[in-house]
Amino acid sequence: MPFRLLITAVLAAPILSLPACSEKKAELPTNSKDTESTYRTDTVMTRNLADDLRFTGKVSYDQRRVDQVFPVVSGNVLDVSATLGAHVQQGQALARVQSADVSGYLNDFNAAKSDFALAQRNANNTEQLYKTNFASQSDLIAAREGLVKAQSALNRTQQILKLYGASSNGTAKPIYEVKAPVSGFVVARNVNPNMQLRPDNSTPLFIISDLSRVWILFNIYETDISALRIGQQVDITALAYPDKKFSGTITNISNVVDADTRVLQARVELPNPGGLLKPDMFCTVSLHLENSGKNLALNPKSVIFSKDKYFVVKQTAPGKYAVVPVNVVRSTPEYTYVTGSLKNGDQVVTEGSLLLFNDLTD
Repeated sequence: MPFRLLITAVLAAPILSLPACSEKKAELPTNSKDTESTYRTDTVMTRNLADDLRFTGKVSYDQRRVDQVFPVVSGNVLDVSATLGAHVQQGQALARVQSADVSGYLNDFNAAKSDFALAQRNANNTEQLYKTNFASQSDLIAAREGLVKAQSALNRTQQILKLYGASSNGTAKPIYEVKAPVSGFVVARNVNPNMQLRPDNSTPLFIISDLSRVWILFNIYETDISALRIGQQVDITALAYPDKKFSGTITNISNVVDADTRVLQARVELPNPGGLLKPDMFCTVSLHLENSGKNLALNPKSVIFSKDKYFVVKQTAPGKYAVVPVNVVRSTPEYTYVTGSLKNGDQVVTEGSLLLFNDLTD
């Protein structure tokens, strides 16, 4: 009998120790915790506003230094000499097009050239006849007027050929050369050999840009609009050159807020020596703020946006909460700076704040 009691006591020992282990519960890391509920809270603190604002942006062309090259004739592309990204000089041939339009202009020039030669001979003969009294003065005047008209027609056809890049010598071929209107980089190319061109095509053959100056386009959230103004100096860093800093000036801030993203677009203009910054490169724009002052800083999770206003849920007592409106001054990834009826040391709900806000406002 004692042996059975001993075995029973040994088997029961682990079972009796289990409740003791389960009594220890791991505490979740948080600034403070309402022990009567599952809501997490954080403390309102007075902090200096961030000394720098950072925005994401991208490099774009200076639109005042961009030229689009369109086809002015129809025809077949023979060859393309300009490659994407290449630097070209003003007047440099970019492509050659065999065109029936140019052929027609050459025929007009040759016809005008023959008419001029005939009018010139007629004027010379009439002048000789007039000197020997075999032609009247009216005949001479008519011959000279015919010569002037022929000369005008010849000049017109010569100018047309020059406009379309064709030669007026006897060996001219019906080929149109697409030439660079300005010096710069070929930033877009939409033409290849054997393509058929039409003069009413709305797509440019080439886009040439002078990249000695570029634009940086970046987005501004509504909470940061008041901190920016035209003329401010900013620093730009590109992902391609993390150790290099570029400086520019804000030259334009849009007056239109995007309905979907709720941002404004701003523009910075800056020199680009060596063409280091390429169009569509991603970059970061930094703005240094002077005399930023102190504001109440909250955990960004505690701020709720509803009906075009900002709110937080404040813990007024253990297990008691109230919805408090706030004005957002500025937001950063670490803190949201606000003004309102909150004070330093107040507790605001972070995790679960939206559910609690909905319960309190229903």
